[in-house]
Amino acid sequence: MKKQKILVVDDDKYVIQAYKEIFSDENFTVDYFMYGVEAYRHFQTHPSDYVIAFVDYNLQKDNGTFSDGSELAKKLREINEDLEIVIASADGSDEAYKKWIQVDSAKILYKPISKEKVIANINSAMDKQSQELSELSLGVVHKNYVSMTGMIGISTEYQNTAKDILRFAEHDTSDVLILAETGTGKELAAKAIHNNSKRAKSGQFVAINCSAFKGDSNLMESELFGHEKGAFTGAIAQKAGLFEVAHRGTIFLDEVHHLGKDAQAKLLRVLQEKKIKRVGGTKEFAVDVRVICAAKPKIWDMCQGDNPDFLPDLYFRITPLVLDIAPLRERTEDIPSLVKHFSNMMKEKCGKEKCFSPTALRALKSYHWPGNIRELENTVERLFVMIDCGVIRKKNLPDEILQATSIKDAIANLDLETLEKLQQEQLKKLILVALKKHNHNIKQAAIDLNVKRTTLNSRMKTLGIFDSTPEERNGMLKIIINNLSSFKFLREEIV
Repeated sequence: MKKQKILVVDDDKYVIQAYKEIFSDENFTVDYFMYGVEAYRHFQTHPSDYVIAFVDYNLQKDNGTFSDGSELAKKLREINEDLEIVIASADGSDEAYKKWIQVDSAKILYKPISKEKVIANINSAMDKQSQELSELSLGVVHKNYVSMTGMIGISTEYQNTAKDILRFAEHDTSDVLILAETGTGKELAAKAIHNNSKRAKSGQFVAINCSAFKGDSNLMESELFGHEKGAFTGAIAQKAGLFEVAHRGTIFLDEVHHLGKDAQAKLLRVLQEKKIKRVGGTKEFAVDVRVICAAKPKIWDMCQGDNPDFLPDLYFRITPLVLDIAPLRERTEDIPSLVKHFSNMMKEKCGKEKCFSPTALRALKSYHWPGNIRELENTVERLFVMIDCGVIRKKNLPDEILQATSIKDAIANLDLETLEKLQQEQLKKLILVALKKHNHNIKQAAIDLNVKRTTLNSRMKTLGIFDSTPEERNGMLKIIINNLSSFKFLREEIV
């Protein structure tokens, strides 16, 4: 790892000498510059080498490049957003303070400088960077879990999931229901349960997504239980079903809540009897298969009512053991480890080595990840392909991530302009929902919103909705819902 450097920029040779005396007995590598333009050009060559910069606020103009030190500091931050900047100044005016705030430098070093304050600022910056880099370079603390489950993480939620996987693997006669959102690694968890059980030595792991059946019970029956030659048009030969293929092993039925009622009933019977019959056949035969199902977390809600969408009997049959996998937004501690893992995968895949800056990593941890780990993996891959430089910074991240981060920053910093924009988006969403509900009939939408039609027309013109087509409005609504969803999770976190 390269030794981190310190940048000092001051046009007073006596101040430069004071810095040199401060650092004379310290183990720091320091670069000194008296001209802002020279410091800027040098910084451009190796921006990631520097952890902190001391910049004189009252820098003299050099060839008209920088009006003062705050302007230079802004330019340095544009290149390396993680650079800690300390403004050194003898000017304590309000005007100067406003400029420092614009640079995002809450650290001010008033002249004459003292060794204690300089060293304290450096140690603070070094400690901050060390902590953030340790997150970036995390492998996984519980390596036994990684090797045994194939899953990455360090969070309490991850550890609890890993423990349950290994616990369930020991009881390989009990079926399992995995409750998780899309993209959280359901199949990976199911494989881990199989691979750590005795069944891994005696049978296969077979997986299928039940949404592929599209509610067709006949298709499901043929795929899962097999068919005889001539059972239906196109059945030119006998075919073993997936239950038969998985004999003495494990079958994973993902998205089981997508099965139609008839398909659910047929699956229920097989799970009760532990026997299958091929389509077109007359003989039943036993199969020794462990069934692991996966469904959305609210599957129990589908079992309610007089005519439930999911059979309660089937629900209770597939839930001897239940594994809950938390969404990524609830275990953001795992993001650094996952980013490192996906970065290593991309390094092997495309031969490029890149790292994420601490600020970029913080932005990734602030995002709500509706697509969970799969979305994070796709994001890392896209950035590896699209970004040419070796360090991926916050400004390189996709707009939806940056927008979610800006909303969080706005709330933290009471950025009223952004909050007002958020309020406007909420209003726009309310109107678009009403329009869509009433097939874009403005009169009916106005009644629904309890306002006059003229008032609604005026609001629609102000928000840029009035002259748009229904298709365009539906597109606007989709974008707004996606954008506001990040605020929803943020609001829950803050509350």
